[in-house]
Amino acid sequence: MIYEKIKQFIKNNYKIILVYIFIICIFTINLPYYISAPGGLLDTKDKVKTEEEFRLSGSLNMAYVTEIHATIPTFLWSFANRDWDLKKQEDVTAGNESIKDMEIRNKLLLAESNDFAELVAYKYSNIDYDIENDKVYVCFIDSASKTDLKIGDQILEVDGVKIVDKSHLLSYIASKNVGDQVIFKVLSNGKEKKRVASLIDVKGSPKVGAMIAENFDITSDKNIKFTFSDSESGSSGGLMLTLTIYGNLNRIDLTSGKKIVGTGTIDINGNVGEISGVKYKLIGAVKNKADVFLVPEGDNYKEAKRVKKEKGYDIDIVPVETFEEALRYLTK
Repeated sequence: MIYEKIKQFIKNNYKIILVYIFIICIFTINLPYYISAPGGLLDTKDKVKTEEEFRLSGSLNMAYVTEIHATIPTFLWSFANRDWDLKKQEDVTAGNESIKDMEIRNKLLLAESNDFAELVAYKYSNIDYDIENDKVYVCFIDSASKTDLKIGDQILEVDGVKIVDKSHLLSYIASKNVGDQVIFKVLSNGKEKKRVASLIDVKGSPKVGAMIAENFDITSDKNIKFTFSDSESGSSGGLMLTLTIYGNLNRIDLTSGKKIVGTGTIDINGNVGEISGVKYKLIGAVKNKADVFLVPEGDNYKEAKRVKKEKGYDIDIVPVETFEEALRYLTK
């Protein structure tokens, strides 16, 4: 009896049911395209906690890019919205990596960025610290490489030499010659495995053709805690995290009552590195009424200046090459 009622209901309403199915398909089926669009801001006080935390007169913020997996409606709207850029899926990832590989890479780079931010802030604050449990991971493999290394491999040894840290690994590879074969011992999914690479020529230097990320534990008498969600990743917030930690440790208000937005990676020596998506980050900063936009010197700064001029934005764009430069500007 129930079966007959269902059958009759479908027969009487099949047109409406088909319309619903059609609408659901239009809005839920993902196309092989991604859309890069202006994002928002993340207040760094919500992403890093220190014992010395105090109230700022303004705010320090990271900017992010919104990445949308295109559906039919968003695909069509991207042609009308000048701030949205449509990209093929293979253009979103680097080289021959998959979306999953990209997600692993960005997670590893976020962890590295957090470690470097904490370390640089300690250095400039003259706080004693120790580095323990240093781990080196493969986070990207170029299509030109000649290796069976896998994304996520933790490198333990190279040619029987125990790897101490990232710089140790890079120095060892640099001591070899193009065409040399090196043998890695790695930890993959909890098991030790052997990997092999023939070094390739990259701008005249021997390279594996892989990007390396480093994670470690820092011990000191300070307590730093990062609070990123599982959906957040990437290294472009390194500069702003470093400024936040430094300001908290030294109880210095670096904002002067302004909304400061910035982007750029940070390395172990305090150098600020270029990032992608400057256009979208600047647009997001302006929409959120930012006063200052800190950006890596070089192509990132040139792009930011171009976008500011094209759109007539009223915002101070400040190029920086190092954490020290950014600190000097904000403490004026």
